[in-house]
Formats: sequence, structure tokens, C-alpha cells
Amino acid sequence: MKKKSKYRIRKNELRKFEKENKLTKKEKERLHWWVDAGHSAYDLQWLYQLREEEEFDELLSGLTDAQVNYVYSYCMNWDPIMEEPFFDYNGLDELDLDNLPNFEEEVDKKEEEPEIDLPF
Repeated sequence: MKKKSKYRIRKNELRKFEKENKLTKKEKERLHWWVDAGHSAYDLQWLYQLREEEEFDELLSGLTDAQVNYVYSYCMNWDPIMEEPFFDYNGLDELDLDNLPNFEEEVDKKEEEPEIDLPF
């Protein structure tokens, strides 16, 4: 008897999962990435990550680009075990997102810098 490859098993699970559950386009896309990475469609970690990202996007939706960059720079941290950067959600608790600094002054200073004429 032939053994099914892990790839084939995962794809069969994916088809079955999609038939059993109604998914949005974004959820389907994320699910396909998750299964292609070798995970089971029934491992819902992909869904938890997607929901967390959507909540975070909604949280930052009213901020300017400079304020969003400030939040990211404040909350990024280094994981010494995995040796990679990660977003520290605990840092969000320390920030008052309603009263973030306004970075318009820095933009004005950049605009006042004189242009340098090059000799060519």
C-alpha cells in the first residue's frame, strides 16, 4: 500500500477545511500560506495571528506615518533565544496612543535645510 506524502495529506486537509468553513479572501490566502509552510489547516494558529494583526492595524489606523514608526521603534525588541527581532506587545501598554508626540516640527526642520549646488 502506498503511503501518502505529507504534502498530499496537508492539501487534502486544506480542501476539507475550506469546505467545512466559510473563509474570507484574506483568511483563505493566509491559510494557504500556512499549509504551504507545512502546517495543518486545523492548527488555527494562522487565524489567531491574522486576527491579532487586524486588531493591531485597526489600533494604528488613526496615526500618522511618523507616529506609526515611533510605535514600531518603541515596541521592537530582540529575542536572544531565537536571535531575531520581535514586536513586544507589552510595550503598547506603556504607550499612550491617544497622546503620542506630533512629529510635524521635525518635518518642518527638514524642509528648511538648504540645498547644496553641485559643480556638475
